[in-house]
Amino acid sequence: MSASIYNILIPIDFSDQSIQALKYAKAIIGKQQTTVYFIFVIDQNEIEIKNNDFSDKDDLKKSFEQKLIRIIEQEWSNCTNYTWVLFVEQGKVYDRVLEKAASVNAGLIIMGCNSAGDYKNRFLGSNSLRIMRTCPIPIMLANQYSQLSKFINITLPIDLSKEARQKLEKAIAMAKLDSDIVIHVVCVVFDADEYLINRMGQKLTQVKSVLDKHKIKYSAEIVKTSLEFESLGEIIADYARKIESDVIMLMTQQELSYTPYFVSSLAQEIINISEVPVMTIAPN
Repeated sequence: MSASIYNILIPIDFSDQSIQALKYAKAIIGKQQTTVYFIFVIDQNEIEIKNNDFSDKDDLKKSFEQKLIRIIEQEWSNCTNYTWVLFVEQGKVYDRVLEKAASVNAGLIIMGCNSAGDYKNRFLGSNSLRIMRTCPIPIMLANQYSQLSKFINITLPIDLSKEARQKLEKAIAMAKLDSDIVIHVVCVVFDADEYLINRMGQKLTQVKSVLDKHKIKYSAEIVKTSLEFESLGEIIADYARKIESDVIMLMTQQELSYTPYFVSSLAQEIINISEVPVMTIAPN
């Protein structure tokens, strides 16, 4: 296991989603020795708005630092197995977050987003989307509705795409954080297509072989359904909820998407409707 998996980066502000990101981190860290890096980005508009209340930018930065430190210390008062560092910087949020993730060798980003609502009437913020499209490491998305008190059950939807192996590798890396973690592999097949069911069965056999090799606990299931009743996103979100999953792992691109840095409609749908937290992975 690379040591970088224990470096976690959390873009932080004063929102409910940001507070949830801190709680997610506590659940994921568990008993691991971890370094958590927080970054707060002051954009130019915020500097102009606050300009009348502060004599210079340093005063503004110090004010934000003090408020953020109080939030972090309040949320993490009982945690002793980590060290944390706070960065307050200026610029565009997505640029600073991506740069900081690279500089601290982060293995995971946990960031707030708006979700857990009607897929058609909600959307991810532009910063979240930009980071998801371009970031090479897993991203855990936190919203104010879903809870993450433990990190044990991972729902892993698998299809026939070549990127599925990358997702499996990331899931295995996360599972090795704790011997109690279980990966729940699920394949969804519509309208009882026997040819596709056979191919999915072969895929599951390969996946189970890899998990056995790494001594990872798992379950594996093919879900047969019809598009007349639910979308693929709804089926995966419902499955994760029924098995009391703690997180759903998704790729940000689908098999047939050839647009660079595209976040698939499936990933966005699940992020927006799921009560279970979502972790996204950009394909290599």
